[in-house]
Amino acid sequence: MVETSSLLLSSLLLLLLVLLQSSPSAANEGNVLLTGDILSTDSQLSNSKAVFVIQNDCNLVLYNGGKGFQANTHGAGVNCSLTLNELGQLVIKSGDGTVVWATPEGPLGRYAAVLLPDGEVGIFGPRVWTTPEVWINNSVVDAVKFSSAPSDHNLLLSSQVINDGGKLTTRDYTFALGMDCDVTLTKATGNSVRWRSMTSGRGDHCYVRLNFHGQLSVINDLNMVLWRSNRPLSGGIYVLVLQIDGVAAIYGPLRWSTAYFDV
Repeated sequence: MVETSSLLLSSLLLLLLVLLQSSPSAANEGNVLLTGDILSTDSQLSNSKAVFVIQNDCNLVLYNGGKGFQANTHGAGVNCSLTLNELGQLVIKSGDGTVVWATPEGPLGRYAAVLLPDGEVGIFGPRVWTTPEVWINNSVVDAVKFSSAPSDHNLLLSSQVINDGGKLTTRDYTFALGMDCDVTLTKATGNSVRWRSMTSGRGDHCYVRLNFHGQLSVINDLNMVLWRSNRPLSGGIYVLVLQIDGVAAIYGPLRWSTAYFDV
């Protein structure tokens, strides 16, 4: 009971702290940790609903206004850090390199640990597609109900759509669907186009959708698929991440989540 009360009190303090300072991963937005990225002691992922922090007591804690999550590693190391490795594991290491805690292994590849809009953390991967790789196939999909537009500016989750004129953004890059039905990945500096779907003029009122088989598609208002990112993969939840290095990449399926654990 004392430990639970202490956790709730710390939650309030950390949620105030995130308003004053941000501690993003070494090379990405503050809500994403990619393979090879490191969070040092007292660093965090954060969004408007949650903070995911590796504390100075070596405990990894998610404060999200709900049940949250913790690795229960307090006192298990000194100067601890959190990293995401090529097996899709979140790994806590003490300052001497000792592994204190890790999530289950996945296949070898590149992964993304994401602080999601709902305040939970999920590990997605391996990476299944990245710009500028292209796979085109014309086909028709059935009209279905879609969820709302993405709620975090650099993420698109399975079932979410980007409507014409909509976009994802991250620092110096924009991933946008133009009114001409073309998707472009643009760098603001110099307004240079890094990648495009080459679907300009092929439809009206187009939208971009990420499905539950890891495919990103450009679809027109007749439900004709004008472009697809890759072949269908196993069913699950996937995420498209617009990274600060100017790459848009799809990771999945979801392999681990804090939502599956009780504190």
